[in-house]
Amino acid sequence: MSTVKADPGIIRKIKADLNIMVKELQQSGNKIRVAISQSTDWTDANGEQYRELMRKIGRLIESPIETLQTAQPKLEKLAQSLDQYNSVKF
Repeated sequence: MSTVKADPGIIRKIKADLNIMVKELQQSGNKIRVAISQSTDWTDANGEQYRELMRKIGRLIESPIETLQTAQPKLEKLAQSLDQYNSVKF
């Protein structure tokens, strides 16, 4: 008979780390938006290139946020399942 050797605490730590990562990505996205807004006086072609590049970077930074947020409740459900499994005595 095999047993599950997974620690729900580790799953919850991963979930907490993902939450931190989401917050950091959101903060980075905010910094990008500030940088774009502070460059509006730069009206030549280089300024527009800069803003477009910053918008692309902002989209790339923010694109994984939804995936990470969606994963968090799934990880909690997994941790709860492991809690239940580990509480069963054979």
